[in-house]
Amino acid sequence: MLGGIGNRTLLNLSKSDHFRIMPHNLDKNKKIYTTVGSLKKAQTQRKEVFAMRYKVELLTGIRPTGDLTVANYLGAVAPIVELQSQGVSPMVFVADFHAITDNEPATARQYTHGVVADYIALGVNPQKADVYLQSDIAGEVTTFTALLARHVSVAELLRVPTLKDKLKNNARPETANALLLLYPVLMAADILLNRAKKVPVGEDQLAHMEVTRLLARRFNKRYGELFPIPKVLQVKSLRILSLKGEGKMSKTNPGGAIFLTDDAKTVAKKIKAAETAFEGVMNDKLESHILVAKGLAKTESERDEVEAIIQAHKSGKPVMGQFKQLLTHIVQNFLEEFQAKRAEITRDPSYIPSVLEEGVKVARKNAIETLDEVRKVLRFT
Repeated sequence: MLGGIGNRTLLNLSKSDHFRIMPHNLDKNKKIYTTVGSLKKAQTQRKEVFAMRYKVELLTGIRPTGDLTVANYLGAVAPIVELQSQGVSPMVFVADFHAITDNEPATARQYTHGVVADYIALGVNPQKADVYLQSDIAGEVTTFTALLARHVSVAELLRVPTLKDKLKNNARPETANALLLLYPVLMAADILLNRAKKVPVGEDQLAHMEVTRLLARRFNKRYGELFPIPKVLQVKSLRILSLKGEGKMSKTNPGGAIFLTDDAKTVAKKIKAAETAFEGVMNDKLESHILVAKGLAKTESERDEVEAIIQAHKSGKPVMGQFKQLLTHIVQNFLEEFQAKRAEITRDPSYIPSVLEEGVKVARKNAIETLDEVRKVLRFT
């Protein structure tokens, strides 16, 4: 029931979305009826309330570009698992379109099912989370990306810090593909199609989220309040360094990374060769190793043991050999448990496809509904 003039004239909304005009006495001798203008205003208000509603509580994506490392787990997956344990229902998508900005499509396809198995084995529960493949709603994603791209300039995209860094370190404007430029717009399409309320991001993705929020506001200002503005859920940035001390732990530097697929012997060899610090000295490399040890430890007693060794190190005692042994033990135990779960998950070859099939039902419904609304306001049907 919606109020009309003052709060005197009443307006009933039936299930069939048709308004029924109800007469109401202003005094003993006069009656008024709601006008056509009032009806249109009420309809518009109702559409805006509906349109601005969030559909997904939390949305996050993962690029299928290779085997995951323990840094990927600690920085990206663990926060999602923690939020899920607190009752949040996440939506997780495999961002294969994002992956082909700097990888061959065949590479993205190769790792698609594997990364889903990794996430589930690491604790993402498909009974509580919708998991889908971005390219399974390719039509909606690409169409909406094109429609959104009209609302941001090339100059604005070139100022996105992450793009500037990529052009500085890995490519040049003369050689970089245009999809790299559109990366933030593609990300905005994923978020706004699902009308996500919160998106967990690290510091390096904050600029992309600002592009998403900017596009939503510009679209709303021009065509009406269609999109709820997504919120940034900033996760704690964990700077996990390469074991060799050469930048961040990365898939592109396998010798300095601990992969979730590494066996116990490989783990021991990598950690034995890892750089640490001289007695009494703390540095970024050692701080990174401590983050890995505490983050992967199963029990509080293991974390206490890590802390005790580090305190001894700070006092000048030669305990780095002991620390490496403990770190090796913690990592090996974590990977052994993970790999056993993953083997169980992948034993049935139909399981991962079935998870993706269920998840995309929700994503496709969200995308179709949103794109239908967009086409209507654009008169592009």
